[in-house]
Amino acid sequence: MKVQVESYAGSNHPETPRTIIWEGQRYTVQKVLERRREPHGLGFLVHCIPGDQICDLFYLLETEEWQINPHGTAFIDQLSQETRK
Repeated sequence: MKVQVESYAGSNHPETPRTIIWEGQRYTVQKVLERRREPHGLGFLVHCIPGDQICDLFYLLETEEWQINPHGTAFIDQLSQETRK
């Protein structure tokens, strides 16, 4: 799914997503939980508000487009329980 992402871009491609605009809603990235580099792009697992959303963002290097795969809020509950252990 395509999405608009505002990000910090240092000397490289986007380094840190900051804001997501998806389906008419604006989300603020509270924390980048995971970063990954793949041959065709950059991936970020992020925690966003409002709604404590967890989203997997992927930046396609060739087309310079973002994609989103929302994970909902259940994952944040599980993540919170795991960090308390």
